[in-house]
Amino acid sequence: MVIVTGTYIIKPGKRDEFLKSIFDQGIYAEFIKEKGNISYDYYYPHNNDNDIFFFERWEDMDSWEAHKKAPHTQKLQPIKDEFMTGFTPGVAAEVNL
Repeated sequence: MVIVTGTYIIKPGKRDEFLKSIFDQGIYAEFIKEKGNISYDYYYPHNNDNDIFFFERWEDMDSWEAHKKAPHTQKLQPIKDEFMTGFTPGVAAEVNL
């Protein structure tokens, strides 16, 4: 299994609008239908009104690599450009349970 995490740093007051764009454009729906996707979740940190932590689980590295190249993943970039001020990388690791 591959686990990928990170934190999107969103412009003040725009966090809900950022996620609404992802959901309204069907991007999230495509993410969770991808072959090899186990889960793809967003979390709001309790101590910050602008950040969004994401936690992805993929069956294997090939699934995650395909996800990064998928057309709907590419549609996410303009939304990031509009709403994000930064990104904090987390983990991208293959784990054996």
